[in-house]
Amino acid sequence: MSAKHLPLMNRRRMLGTSAVALVAAATAACSAPGSGGASAEGSAPEAVSTTLPTEPVKIRIMTSTEAADAVTALGEAFTAQHNTVTFEITAEANATLAQNISRILTRNDPPELCFMPALSAAAKDKIVTNMDPYAEAYGWDSWSQPLLAIARMDDSGQRGIGSLYAVGIGYNVTGIFYNKELASELGVTMPPATVDEFDAACAAAVAAGKKAIAMAGKDVGTPYLLQMLQNAYGDSQEINDWIFQKSGATFVQPAMIEAATKIQEWVGNGVIPSDAVSVDYSTSMADFQAGDALFVPNGDWEAQRLASVMGDKVGFFLFPGAQAGADLKAMASPANYVIPATAANKDVTAYFLNWIHTDESARQMVVDAIGCSPGGPTDLPVPTSDVQLVQETTQAFNTVLESGGAVDFIANATPGIGMGVMTPECQALLLGKTTPEEFAQAIQDGYEQELNG
Repeated sequence: MSAKHLPLMNRRRMLGTSAVALVAAATAACSAPGSGGASAEGSAPEAVSTTLPTEPVKIRIMTSTEAADAVTALGEAFTAQHNTVTFEITAEANATLAQNISRILTRNDPPELCFMPALSAAAKDKIVTNMDPYAEAYGWDSWSQPLLAIARMDDSGQRGIGSLYAVGIGYNVTGIFYNKELASELGVTMPPATVDEFDAACAAAVAAGKKAIAMAGKDVGTPYLLQMLQNAYGDSQEINDWIFQKSGATFVQPAMIEAATKIQEWVGNGVIPSDAVSVDYSTSMADFQAGDALFVPNGDWEAQRLASVMGDKVGFFLFPGAQAGADLKAMASPANYVIPATAANKDVTAYFLNWIHTDESARQMVVDAIGCSPGGPTDLPVPTSDVQLVQETTQAFNTVLESGGAVDFIANATPGIGMGVMTPECQALLLGKTTPEEFAQAIQDGYEQELNG
């Protein structure tokens, strides 16, 4: 996940290392070209420029192997428009990158841009650049603020508010992929309008001898489904407060206990397969692709691949609310990139990030090459896709933005909460070795231990 759990971590199939020639043209400047260089202790640049320099500049990007193809494609598109900035793109596996990111950010000559899903520790340690001056210079206040809040932190370490420390390259949304053919065979109408209707569709699948949910109970599947249920039952702000480490926020919420109760109910009635704790992410996706399951909880990072494998047999919907007509909420977050505090060429890097969000061809490429929303100014037209499934996921993302229902992933609350606490506690929940109340308290205890540790 962060490990983004997998939303950010299992992004897409991509190249390892490549070099892309990029170049730039000029726009109006806020100050002299070439400013915004290395700054000490993660402070914001004293002066920034929105004009690209005329002399050659090389920008180095450290990304994940899963994202390298998309970053490369964006670089090629930028090259077609401009021609003075060279991009050297290096990629590492997510696990390796997660282990090495602090060392990469703090070395004497760090890359100008680094993929970093979990950035709270780096922001607190002031080893990444405060992007507030660029947000002001480029007018990023016209972007979705709930999404930018995920990359904000104030001086006290409170997440969700304060200064901006990262910007996404692509913005993900989660929901339910479903097998259209199987839904038709079962006589269930998609999408369900309520949790009860979703429950009924699951029951129909089980009655027909099919898996209702392809469940990756060994790793990320339970947190995904658990949070979808919590979003339906409760207040999204309450869980965001917990994720953003707001004082007094707790995981022990009535909606979370209700969600955990539903998870155990589904294990008991066969909606969640009895062997779910032994099924990992890849296996759950293989089961769904083979037509063995009606649903799989996942995100838009799988849309392009599922469409290529299943064609028009697969659809997508946002997890429904408890009541019909409720505003829909979903985990939706950026693939965040940071500028190291001591990086050179910060102005050029910020220009590139802004271009990805505002240039028509770049926004289209994020949809086509990555399969997710480009983010950026909310008044810009949303790119369309020739792939129906990608079109459905993009529309779902915009529905969440319009309703203000974007929520970060619970596995992003602290660097170690996902694999260290959530995975084993979710497995205990599936196995019936803990009660919903004990489960919620165990997550809270692990969270507090890490924050106080």
